[in-house]
Amino acid sequence: MLDGRLFVIAWDIDPDRVTKRPGEIIILTGDTGLLTVQWDGDRPARALRPLVERDDPTGATPLGAAYRILDAVVCDYEATVASIESELDQVETQVFDPDVEEDYERIYRLRRRIGHLDRAASALRHGFEADSDGLGELLEDDPGLRTFFRHMRSDLTAIADLLSTQRMTLDAVVSSHESNVSSRQNRDMRTIAAVAALLALPTVVAGLYGMNFKDMPLLHTGNGWVFVLIGAVVLDVVAVLLFRRRGWMGSNQRHDS
Repeated sequence: MLDGRLFVIAWDIDPDRVTKRPGEIIILTGDTGLLTVQWDGDRPARALRPLVERDDPTGATPLGAAYRILDAVVCDYEATVASIESELDQVETQVFDPDVEEDYERIYRLRRRIGHLDRAASALRHGFEADSDGLGELLEDDPGLRTFFRHMRSDLTAIADLLSTQRMTLDAVVSSHESNVSSRQNRDMRTIAAVAALLALPTVVAGLYGMNFKDMPLLHTGNGWVFVLIGAVVLDVVAVLLFRRRGWMGSNQRHDS
């Protein structure tokens, strides 16, 4: 409250997309008028005149018009938290599916949405709770709005509780995502090591036979190089089978436990 007038600064969040900075709506009620100031942020400014002039049970008083604006803002908060819940379910399913590589940008974009909405809803709720006495005095001249503002506070509390649950769920999703990234990196390193070993085996054989020893096996045998080459290939085939059996190569690579 500000000198017996309602003064509110609320973030105006777009429920359909992520923005770098939400818009703001500043509301100041007077005895006979209402002053609003808007900053649109990354979205088109909300049309406030239809809300102010709407024929509504909340009445045609400045405080009633202020309530209708705030109610529209809170309704967008509710739509946003429902959208976050739906997207969180999709991300959670994606992260815990071993056959799907999750979209990390989507995960961190979701965390930003939760952060924006949490700050917006919490600030508005704490503002009403911190000056509930002043709001009560202001509503003495318009008692019909008490129920509406009480419902708004209840809605903001419910949004805050749901966001707290969503944040914990998202923390688990992020932890699982980081574990998946580490697991994929370990599998990649095993595959790289297996490929390096396969290349090293014929390299070792070729290096031994290139050292000009006189008594090397098959060195003085006709077509001996064919048997040496076949032996190197057999070593590589055996190594491939061993690596595949251990899950280091191929489509049957095991996940880290």
